[in-house]
Amino acid sequence: MAKFTIQPHGRLNDWVADEKGYFADEGLDYFLNIDASYKTVDMLPEATSDAPIKDNLHGAFERYADGGGRKGTVEDAGDVSCACHWTVNQSAKLNTGVMYGKAYSICDAAIVVPGDSDVLVPDDLANIDVAVGFHSGSHYSAQQALESFLDPKDIALKFVGTSWSRVDAAIARKIPAVNVWGPQLYLMEQKGFRRIVSTTFMMAFMFANDADPDNVEKYMRGLIRAQTDIDAEPEKYKKYFLTEIPDRYVDQVDVRRFGNGERVVPQPYTQKMFERTQSWMHERDLFDDIKLEDGVAYAEAVHS
Repeated sequence: MAKFTIQPHGRLNDWVADEKGYFADEGLDYFLNIDASYKTVDMLPEATSDAPIKDNLHGAFERYADGGGRKGTVEDAGDVSCACHWTVNQSAKLNTGVMYGKAYSICDAAIVVPGDSDVLVPDDLANIDVAVGFHSGSHYSAQQALESFLDPKDIALKFVGTSWSRVDAAIARKIPAVNVWGPQLYLMEQKGFRRIVSTTFMMAFMFANDADPDNVEKYMRGLIRAQTDIDAEPEKYKKYFLTEIPDRYVDQVDVRRFGNGERVVPQPYTQKMFERTQSWMHERDLFDDIKLEDGVAYAEAVHS
């Protein structure tokens, strides 16, 4: 029987649980696939040329569709993976995969600008391009956060691919503002970028329809157990951020100065949360060809 494949997500938990033997303690026969991590993301081509940045309209939601509940088509992409709760919610609603409903995670995120930018407060972002990932957490969280300050017609989002692609664009000064999270945010702050508005958001876990739910439970217990170690002594484990950072940035940061990143929360993602999120997305027409009534109900979409 094939090993249960884990797709990393830039957080510390997977690596800590692996180091401590927590997955093994649970009896999980697994493979932690670094080749599907953010470390493998190539440099954004436009960051090293004079070419304008093209909109990339293929984000986390589309990657789940491509992989049939696995995040992408890369070999061994993962029986279990993670993305923002908006994308996982909608993917599960369409029965692309199954949303894990007994825990979620919280991620520190923010819209940042270069230190010398004229943007000083969120209101200054009116009609200013903010780099985000299409149908990914940075997309929805930027929309949600900026609606507190700006009229929707004045929110300008630029779809610039993966989280590290947005870092590439921002450091190359090809974009005036960028919404980043976790290690990308900490790197940008070390490079002098200023936080304009926090966009902290929830993330959720997705597993493929053919994955063994018992293995998912073993995996989640390992992640939650690792969270206690990270909360108590984060300094011991921040080295694992280097496992997730592309090589082009490894020598430019001091991960000892990073925050703790994404935090796993062992609380239920309830039916009320699921339906409220559905309403929020569809009120804003975030999915052109998908209606609120399309798909399956919470009980079928979510493993709870």
